[in-house]
Amino acid sequence: MILVTPEYHGSVSGVIKNALDLMSFDQLSGKVAGLVSILGGQSNSNALNDMRTILRWVHAWVIPEQIAIAQAWKALGADGKLQDAKLSERFDQLAQSLVENTQKLRPVA
Repeated sequence: MILVTPEYHGSVSGVIKNALDLMSFDQLSGKVAGLVSILGGQSNSNALNDMRTILRWVHAWVIPEQIAIAQAWKALGADGKLQDAKLSERFDQLAQSLVENTQKLRPVA
């Protein structure tokens, strides 16, 4: 799964926090996750670190790659596509890592 949150006042949104609290162990234990945050201002990783901590507590596996999109209003064009080729490449790398780590952690049938 890929979890995305806007960063509000240096942390995750209340909506994603409530959703993660309600899902807890039954839905998240053993799942592999990639993390993305979207910020109106300068890039930082507070929300990403908070999500990583929450997911660790419910025994999910968070991949090392993560993306913080600063000044989000500049990231997408009118067509909804990413404007920055390097950011697009980072999303490809995040997706690839998510697949590879899921395959490594999936129980062998």
